[in-house]
Amino acid sequence: MAKEESKYGFKDKAKAEESLELLKSEDHKYQLLTVRGLIGRAKRVLTLTKAEDKISNIKAAIETFEQWLEANSSSSTKNAKPKDAEDKVETVPGLGFKDKQAAEQTLSILEGRDPDYQKLAIKGLIGSAKRVLPATKNEEKLKSIKQAVALFEDFLDRFVREERGKQNMPYLPIDLIRQLPTPDQSDKLAVEFLECYETQAKGNYKHLRTKAPKKEEGSKTWDIVRNAKLQALKPDGSVKLFDQDGKPTDVHLKMIQWAYSPQVEKLKSYVNSADGKAKPNQPSSARKRTHSSSSSSEEENTKKERKKDHGQKKSKK
Repeated sequence: MAKEESKYGFKDKAKAEESLELLKSEDHKYQLLTVRGLIGRAKRVLTLTKAEDKISNIKAAIETFEQWLEANSSSSTKNAKPKDAEDKVETVPGLGFKDKQAAEQTLSILEGRDPDYQKLAIKGLIGSAKRVLPATKNEEKLKSIKQAVALFEDFLDRFVREERGKQNMPYLPIDLIRQLPTPDQSDKLAVEFLECYETQAKGNYKHLRTKAPKKEEGSKTWDIVRNAKLQALKPDGSVKLFDQDGKPTDVHLKMIQWAYSPQVEKLKSYVNSADGKAKPNQPSSARKRTHSSSSSSEEENTKKERKKDHGQKKSKK
């Protein structure tokens, strides 16, 4: 089993329940595909298992998954756990595996999106296609689906070979971004992006896959726009992301406006420091001026206190 898939399993009822709990953060279609895939794999493993206790445990896991499917499939949504419509992540439209053309269209739709999402989506489609194959009798349809699967598997091979997973740029939480200053010159599109991320997406980056900038409605969605902007902004290794005082540099702040930082832990440390807590949501140059003026004011007050103390000592004498 691949390392990233090991969190889901079917060795017993407890593992099945844990898997369902972990899947709650994914969109509904992905949940269904994953659970069906786990059931299929569990049934194949059963045929090779001899130990009675292991067989019993796997069957209990299958039963747990099947009960979940019954409660959450579209035919019985009345039994599904209520979920706020605003929190439900919409599925990226147009993905499919009916033939080579549909597969090519799918890869085109996924282009420019987060690499981790591309991999998950393609794996989900392959699993779904392979479950459809045994029930398909028409030879032409069988051939078409197999061509689509071959295209997807080739994509995954290249994905691993080219280490595309390393290109993933995880999203910073909106709460962290709002505690940081803005660049000296903010990108208007970045401002609109953060507004969408905070209000429409409610801090859930998955919603950005189906939402687009106002001027590009029906075109590129926010996740694609963000990744393109960050590719242009990402500096080489010689560019510093923090200044000598530990504050994010302007180029770093521009990346943060697109919800990304290559050094998240150091950024969090800065936010938790006295300087980070001082004046959030100000341009970096404004923060320097404010910090400087407040320091001068503190020095002036200290001098006054010293004079006052000195005067009191004289009067006592």
